[in-house]
Amino acid sequence: MSNYTAYKTGGSADILAKVENTDQLISLLKDLRSLNIPAYIFGNCTNILVTDKGIRGAVILTQKLNDIKAEDNIVTCQSGISMAKLAGFAYENSLTGAEAISGIPGSVGGAVYMNAGSYGTQMEDIVISSTYLDEDLNIHTLSLKEHEFGCRRSFYTDKPFIILEAKFSFNKGDKESIKKDMIEYARRRKSSQPLEYASCGSVFKRPLGHFAGKLIEDAGLKGYTVNGASVSTKHAGFIINTGNATSKDILTVMDTVKTVVYNKYGVDLEPEVRIIGEE
Repeated sequence: MSNYTAYKTGGSADILAKVENTDQLISLLKDLRSLNIPAYIFGNCTNILVTDKGIRGAVILTQKLNDIKAEDNIVTCQSGISMAKLAGFAYENSLTGAEAISGIPGSVGGAVYMNAGSYGTQMEDIVISSTYLDEDLNIHTLSLKEHEFGCRRSFYTDKPFIILEAKFSFNKGDKESIKKDMIEYARRRKSSQPLEYASCGSVFKRPLGHFAGKLIEDAGLKGYTVNGASVSTKHAGFIINTGNATSKDILTVMDTVKTVVYNKYGVDLEPEVRIIGEE
């Protein structure tokens, strides 16, 4: 999985499949179930850490579920669309509201799943509905309220449902102003985040009343390194792969950070990254 994950780490999956439409996805899931093979559905693999032993079962990638269309100020897209492509599509249609989320590295499905956000804009601010597959492979649609959005969580969190599509509401805007804002957000991101290294972005959720990166920095952990895994010296909320890290190295850094921060400040940092695979 190291060829697919943002961390560039992780062992192999028993099966790797890419689906191009919902019918293919449902058919494949039925086949896997008939063979008692577990299935894991991933988008851009940006917010997951696959263990070094890999995944026993089938990984299904949804990146080719990438249809997108606009009707007035409403954009409808499949879950495999990247957030960058969604923001770019909004810009091309002179729609404002996606500028701040243009640098989120994940897919629409993953972003809705965890209520991803950036620079003050979260999915709960722009999503109006989403469509998903339940455990019985039936299709359902959620309204905005039914998403139960919270801090890096939603109705979908910890549920075995598969997001197929989402609808977003934007506002008409000036194309040049939208472009200017996107450029400024990209500049800010580049100046404050270690984009030159492989990472999953912010590793820990924001604890109530604190900032994870600030706690980690104040604990003196900037630059803390285990082999190729290191707490970024640019942004302490990021644990980066400097080139030869294993998933075990990253997990070791995470565990040390959690322990030190808890011992110093009594704050229990909760991982934002999903850890998946054989232990």
